[in-house]
Amino acid sequence: MVNGFHVDTQTIKLDCVMCMEAKQHVEPFPKSTNRSTEAGELTHIDLWGKYAIKSINSNQYYLLFIDDSKRYISVKFLKEKSKAAQEVIN
Repeated sequence: MVNGFHVDTQTIKLDCVMCMEAKQHVEPFPKSTNRSTEAGELTHIDLWGKYAIKSINSNQYYLLFIDDSKRYISVKFLKEKSKAAQEVIN
């Protein structure tokens, strides 16, 4: 298909580090059996942002709250990162 290009199939191939890393995978983490039993006992909180494009209400961040026992999810949208601490307290 290409004129002037010769592939020597007899040479020893060196392993490409990038190729080897791209083909690696990680085994899934074991499922936790130590889940909270009462609602509100443990809440996981994650702050996401800053997004380059603002939402309709000019928000660039959001806070995600996940209850450990019931897996209830609540989302709070924020205009500024500094407002996150106030939302966690409330």
